[in-house]
Amino acid sequence: MPSVPRSSGAHTRPTVVLAALLVATCGGDAPPALTVGEVSWSESELIGLSDSRRRALSDLAAFGQAVADSTTDELGRPLLDEWLDERRLEILAAELTLEKHDIGDDVLEARYLTDPRWELEVRHILFFSERWRSPQHRAEAESKAERAMALLQSGADFAATAAQLSEEPGAEGRQGLLTPGREGSWVPEFWAAALALEPGEISPVTETQYGYHILRLEDRRIVPFEEAHSVVARQAAAALDDPGAVLDGWTDALASTAEEARAAALEEADRRGITVPEGERAERARAWDDIVYRLSATFGFRYGASPEQVGAAALAALADPGQSVALARTELEGYRLLLERHYPARIGRDG
Repeated sequence: MPSVPRSSGAHTRPTVVLAALLVATCGGDAPPALTVGEVSWSESELIGLSDSRRRALSDLAAFGQAVADSTTDELGRPLLDEWLDERRLEILAAELTLEKHDIGDDVLEARYLTDPRWELEVRHILFFSERWRSPQHRAEAESKAERAMALLQSGADFAATAAQLSEEPGAEGRQGLLTPGREGSWVPEFWAAALALEPGEISPVTETQYGYHILRLEDRRIVPFEEAHSVVARQAAAALDDPGAVLDGWTDALASTAEEARAAALEEADRRGITVPEGERAERARAWDDIVYRLSATFGFRYGASPEQVGAAALAALADPGQSVALARTELEGYRLLLERHYPARIGRDG
């Protein structure tokens, strides 16, 4: 532990501050009044906190531990599963609508070939500077991207430049080459920049939420109709009718309650083998990752933090009066059921 400097004539003050810090992070010998996972606080640490503030502290501690132990994917899985069920119901509604209007796959395929979906193979160079970073940090990253662009324009090999300069983990070995992606696989700005290129072309410097990119399109392929079927079906059904109303009419004949209707529809989706396209799954998973990243940065949580560090960061985030932190605390309340399931709170009182 680093030494605490002492001012002449007031040597007792640092000792008091150090003792207070030790109590705040370790809880002293007092029995815990609130425990969330491996983080706990004594009643003396929680004096003055209302029940609602203690619940907010529990939310923060649970989220902080999920970040620390890298289980945020597990934390958000119920949300993803719920979304996937909703999307499968949308696909079922589309199929029922097309059947109602006697639209077969031959019609859908002919329509698809006039405006197909693409799978793109992209190599890129990335200079990290997330949007929450300071203007100076982002300006420095943009400047590095512009210098890399100048090298490429002077004839430098793209793959070698990516291996040397890209800040993406693993870029050296892959020379910036990404797994082929479809719409939804990448953030919208990146996808739009890649889609605008012809094979061999290099994009302008492109900003996304992760930083500044330079892209080169290596190849592009039409996604087979069979793999794009559910997207094409949804687009065609929406142009014909109200698929949601069609699905409601179908379930009304099978169930008397909303719960029974939903269960019957999901069972039918299972029977038909309806699944959500991989690109859409990836897009939704990335949306949760973005939420986790933004909230963890706002609250000051980090991977590998100890329970004591998580507890101290949670207290600091609870006390922070900043508007962005206050809004983030309110947003976190919306995930309370997930957080409580992941790290249940145990409440006890001193005495």
